[in-house]
Amino acid sequence: MLGLRLRRRALLAATLAAPAVVPGARAQGNWPERPVKVMVPFGAGGPTDIVARVLAEPVAAALGQPVVIENRAGAGGNIGTRAVTQSAPDGYTLVLNAASPLVINQWLYRDMGFDPAKDLAPISRLTTGPLLVIANKELGFRTIGDLIAAAKARPGALNYATAGNGTVPHLATELFLRAAGIQMTNVTYRQTPDATQSVMRGDTAVFFDSPASMQHVRAGNVVALAVTTPARFPAFPEVPTVKESGGPDISVEAWYGLLAPAGTPQPVIDRLHGVFVAALARPEARQRITTLGFAPVGDTPAEFARFMAAEAAKWRGVIEAAQIKVQ
Repeated sequence: MLGLRLRRRALLAATLAAPAVVPGARAQGNWPERPVKVMVPFGAGGPTDIVARVLAEPVAAALGQPVVIENRAGAGGNIGTRAVTQSAPDGYTLVLNAASPLVINQWLYRDMGFDPAKDLAPISRLTTGPLLVIANKELGFRTIGDLIAAAKARPGALNYATAGNGTVPHLATELFLRAAGIQMTNVTYRQTPDATQSVMRGDTAVFFDSPASMQHVRAGNVVALAVTTPARFPAFPEVPTVKESGGPDISVEAWYGLLAPAGTPQPVIDRLHGVFVAALARPEARQRITTLGFAPVGDTPAEFARFMAAEAAKWRGVIEAAQIKVQ
């Protein structure tokens, strides 16, 4: 009898000493228990979407749950990104994003409805690559020098494509035009594939495209004039830099990163970082990403946060100098 009372007291003491279980703690420990949604705040078929779909399968296998890609385009990526910031910080809603909603749009829009630095938790910068300057093949341009000469001969007559005002391709083109001392006319399309197609058709002369457009170069649909990185890119070393091709010395990279709503538990952030970086390291994923013209990164959440802060400061300077505004 005494032994039974002692056991009961011990059990009661252990129960009272145990930490309280806060709401969501059990779910965090068992995470994930249902599908994980990755928001792509741009249209299907664009570079951000492609990167997300390349990684979705190996990440789903590692998590033991489906990874569902949702495309929600609009307002330069703000609409889909804002939806993620308003989601529960439980690891079940993520955003795979490009630079615009994270480090550019805050200098263009009066109110995006969110603050990237406060409302999102960085997980990893996944890929990086150059912009690829493509030209309509019927124009006869073979170098950036050819493009500059034609633009100087007819100021404003040549059109350049963008996939939205204030996007990285738009800002990169404005940076190039100012450095080269030339004028061209901006024709804005809703999505990257639309802008690429415009160059193929001849509706626009050039587009500072994602490296994924190298597939169209190799198919003979457009001409590659240059890459926007300081050195040639290993995935297509035959394409010169802007400077080598007779243009000004500029440097712009296209990059894509993964983020969660602010407040997502650190163990979940760490798990997500681990499975996505592991997916990047898989030979088939690396091959697909390299074929698209990107290089895997897989940096830490802290490194990604510092990188975004530096990028935000850089693009703020470009936007203010060029007086770029979103209509």
